[in-house]
Amino acid sequence: MSSETRGVFLDLKGVGDSPPVVLGMAVDDGFEQIIVDTAFGDAALAKDLRVNRLEDEVRSLVARCRSEDRLIFGFSRHVLDCIEQHTSCADSVADLYEDAQQLVQLWNEKTERTSTSDWTLANHLANMGKPQPRHLGAKHTASRLRYVEQQLRKHGAYDAISGGAKAKWTKLLQQNQSDTLGLQMLTQHAAQALAQP
Repeated sequence: MSSETRGVFLDLKGVGDSPPVVLGMAVDDGFEQIIVDTAFGDAALAKDLRVNRLEDEVRSLVARCRSEDRLIFGFSRHVLDCIEQHTSCADSVADLYEDAQQLVQLWNEKTERTSTSDWTLANHLANMGKPQPRHLGAKHTASRLRYVEQQLRKHGAYDAISGGAKAKWTKLLQQNQSDTLGLQMLTQHAAQALAQP
């Protein structure tokens, strides 16, 4: 793997400008999800996921990237903007951050494709012949999170929430995993293509 793609690939899921709830992280062949909002702690435990503050997770990530000579990749500036807004680690992350969307745009310009600057991650993956499952569409992220949070507040425990809320939680986690691994695959593909003469 080239130094361009020796990285940590991140996807955050949350509602608007509120603090994120789920952090997806892909490194080499590994994938991990961390729940960074304690309101979802019981839902995290039900899926055997770690719960940790975003601030602590990002500090640990920066230290790992520095010791292992890795970059941090996100699709667009969304991840970096979220870290800037909700942690005190923005400067440390900015030094390591690469916008995968810009890398993919360079690849598309090299291959003389039409402009793809307004494409989503899903558009790029579909173009590569790796479409994401339709039921994991990004337009449902906020409504899924709001509903699960409402159910957790109302019932107090994950076991007591409705089957529909459990299904929404599962789909949200699947969407985060699909986006994180899709970002990793797309970034590596673009970097390898750019490295060729």
